[in-house]
Amino acid sequence: MSRVTTLAGRIGVLATGLFLGACATKRDLEYIQMEVRALGERQDSALQALTRSVHETNSVAMDSIGALSDALFVLRGDVSNRLTAIQEQQLIVGEILGQSQRSLEAMRDEWSSQQQLLAEQLAARVTEGDSEEGGVPATGQASPTDAADLAQEIYDTGVRQSNRTNYGAARRAFEGFLEEYPNHDLAPSAYLHLGALVSQDDESLEEAVDLYLKVPELFPTAEEVPDALYRAGLLCIELNDETRARQFLERVVNTYPEHRNAELARSRLEDIP
Repeated sequence: MSRVTTLAGRIGVLATGLFLGACATKRDLEYIQMEVRALGERQDSALQALTRSVHETNSVAMDSIGALSDALFVLRGDVSNRLTAIQEQQLIVGEILGQSQRSLEAMRDEWSSQQQLLAEQLAARVTEGDSEEGGVPATGQASPTDAADLAQEIYDTGVRQSNRTNYGAARRAFEGFLEEYPNHDLAPSAYLHLGALVSQDDESLEEAVDLYLKVPELFPTAEEVPDALYRAGLLCIELNDETRARQFLERVVNTYPEHRNAELARSRLEDIP
């Protein structure tokens, strides 16, 4: 009996152990399953959080790209408008410059006309006031001082017009001066100026020679005589009149050896056959 009892006891203990072991394994499995579910939930939460972050980042990036695109569009439009404005301003400036140039030319022509008119008026005033009664200037007449001033003004007008290449007006001024003041101290110089203006026309070289020769003819002691003779000699060379050219140039060399044109005249004489 005791042996059977002992065996039964052992079987009971074994059964109890097996029962307890089975219970422990089931609890462990449930625990693992809970952990797995918890881990899955955490992963899902993390994945959702990451997805939201990516979406938010993409949204911000797209907003930034959109804003940058808008800014570039606005900038491109602004640059285009500025370029258009600059081109329009260039056209306006070009028109203004063209108008200014035309205005300056018109002003210069007007000034030339006024200077010419002034010279003619001055000459007319001197002509009208040429006589005196009882040694006193008559009404409307120019006094000697006024006449000298008018003569100087007409002469200076010719010089100014010549310097400005208004040769027609300059020529008229010097011709008017010599007509009204043939014996003036500036007359020799006026003949030189007038000869230079006339000599610009190849068809009028002979006339220019005659104007130069007026200086030694009418003012033999004037300091302009060597210049006039030298210029007349050069023009005679152009006219192929070697005889008169040699005559005028030799006169410069022999009569005015110290003059600045003497050496030049000597050199030109050597070239004459």
